[in-house]
Amino acid sequence: MSDVQRVWDMIADIGICMFVTRTAGGMHGRPMSSIPKQDEGVVYFLTAKSTIKDDEIAADNHVHLGYAKGQQYLSVAGSAMLLDDRLLIERLWDPGAQAFWPEGPQDPGVIAIAVQPVWAEYWE
Repeated sequence: MSDVQRVWDMIADIGICMFVTRTAGGMHGRPMSSIPKQDEGVVYFLTAKSTIKDDEIAADNHVHLGYAKGQQYLSVAGSAMLLDDRLLIERLWDPGAQAFWPEGPQDPGVIAIAVQPVWAEYWE
C-alpha cells in the first residue's frame, strides 16, 4: 500500500479530527467529522454557516487536520474553501448531520468546507 493510500485510509478510519484554522492571535482548533472523498482529492466537512470558522478560513485558507486513534496519528495540511452548494451538501448528508440540522440538507444554516490536502505525515 502506498503512503498516499494509507493517509486516505486513516482519514476514513479515524473520522474525527481537530480542524485547526489560523487567526490573528494564533491558531484555533475544534473537533469535526471528516467526509473523505479520495476520488476527488478532498476532505469535506459539514458545518454551521456564518461562524467564526468561516471568517478564519476567508482570512487565511491554510488549515491543519489532526487525527489520532489508539497508536495511529495523522497530520494533514491543506487549503480550505467554503461551499454553499445544496447539491454537494445533499451528497455529503448522513444521519450524523441530521442530528445537528433537523431540517435536512436544505437547511440554509449548513455549509460545506472542502479541504484539499497538500501535505501529510503519519505515525503508527
